[in-house]
Amino acid sequence: MKSIEILCVAALLTLAGCGTPSAPNDSKGYGMLASRQAGAAAQEAAADNAPSNPNATFKGCWFKQGKNHYQAVDISIGTPGTYTFNAYLYHGTTCNPNDKADQIGNGEKLGFGGGGYTFWFDRFANQKNMSARWYVGSDSSVCVNYETAPNC
Repeated sequence: MKSIEILCVAALLTLAGCGTPSAPNDSKGYGMLASRQAGAAAQEAAADNAPSNPNATFKGCWFKQGKNHYQAVDISIGTPGTYTFNAYLYHGTTCNPNDKADQIGNGEKLGFGGGGYTFWFDRFANQKNMSARWYVGSDSSVCVNYETAPNC
């Protein structure tokens, strides 16, 4: 597991309230950590530019926090910039749109510096019969099957 250096509070505040509750007061959540983060000047430049492609790579994995494991992804950004972020979690292992369980990001724009990020859903802890698709800008992951995903 790679070391986690910085909690991206600004990005979390940007994503606050993401997820669509299925019932009143039934909030769904997420988490995000950055393993590397560019300096302040590079972050400002990343937030100001609008490159066409983040050159993102995705690795579906399980994020461990305390005794729980959460459906997650490690994302590496090759081209820093501001990109939309979105993710869908599904019941079952095939990313069937009819089996949608949760959504985070909702197309919000986030400033990504170069480096790695880990995002995770926090509502369905330890449930392996799940799958997800992750999106950053024009890039997307394959369908991640959490029955076979490794640890982050």
